[in-house]
Amino acid sequence: MLKVKKVYAYFLCASTNYTIAMKNRTLRHRSPEASRASPPPEQEEKLPESHGAGTSVGAGTSGLANTDAGTVKWSQERRLRFIDFRLQWDGRINRRDVTEFFKISVPQASADIARYTDLAPENLAYDTSSRTYVATRAFAPRYQTSGAGQYLSQLLALERQILTADQAFLAFRPPVASVPLPNRTVDPQTLSLVVQAIASRAKLQIQYQSITRDEPLDRLISPHAFGYDGLRWHVRAYCHMRGGFRDFVLGRIMAPGALIASEVDPQQDVEWNSTVDLILTPNESLSPMQRKGVEVDYGMTNGMVTLPCRQAMLFYTLRTLNFEPSGAPRKGERQVVIANLEKIRPWLPKPGQA
Repeated sequence: MLKVKKVYAYFLCASTNYTIAMKNRTLRHRSPEASRASPPPEQEEKLPESHGAGTSVGAGTSGLANTDAGTVKWSQERRLRFIDFRLQWDGRINRRDVTEFFKISVPQASADIARYTDLAPENLAYDTSSRTYVATRAFAPRYQTSGAGQYLSQLLALERQILTADQAFLAFRPPVASVPLPNRTVDPQTLSLVVQAIASRAKLQIQYQSITRDEPLDRLISPHAFGYDGLRWHVRAYCHMRGGFRDFVLGRIMAPGALIASEVDPQQDVEWNSTVDLILTPNESLSPMQRKGVEVDYGMTNGMVTLPCRQAMLFYTLRTLNFEPSGAPRKGERQVVIANLEKIRPWLPKPGQA
């Protein structure tokens, strides 16, 4: 949760620094496409040169997003994604929305909207009565970050207080509730040491409280990845006591010690580096209309959907999808079945595994 907030804070800081630099740029005229969706000249501010015809926006997240038409600072790219998002989900955008969210000047916000108009001229039009840019009937999101998954993810992150209102792109926030979950505690110092161990490929001496023992046991592990099963975080690591790769729940790691250079290569973790494809289809016991509903709900094509899954995460994936470790649907579940169950049977979790 803390890492997400820090990343968003970094985005906002970088965006502000970029804006200050942009104030010293020269002015230029709009393109014909931008003028179509812009307010009359007497209402429009003069624009910086930042949105010149030689720039374009890519989907990268590095300092500069490279495209065939040139480069745009990623801070401006984020503002363009914001404009796209608001048009998609609110049907409108104005300069005040951009200035208040990013704490930038009105001329810079005008430049950003004009730049977006250059990129997607059919997506918006200027409504003179409300002095607002509105989405047209031909609107088509320019960025994948304006999709339904991103909208619902931000809504959920706000509801669970992972994000604050000034970190999410949502303007209108409909009422929402999620299943209450216990707060699985992770000690920040422990997490920090595990991250350092992964980054430097090191061993870490820990005490681990297994659910099968009454007392914590000293372990020497070589962590190399994190996993999340929907309820808790665990670290994937080589256990030097057992001589194999295991999952360790982060909240049960206690008294981590100093880092020691490790000879373990993460590529040796076959289960982590192997992918199993789960092919889901509607249960044959359903009626034709019920099957159709399941196909739409699961985003199936030709009556099936393929879910690539790391073998190390297969146990958790089956549990989340309401399957037994054997791959059979849990009692009472009849929406989907695993069509390629026989093919993946050799990779199914063994009794007592995970």
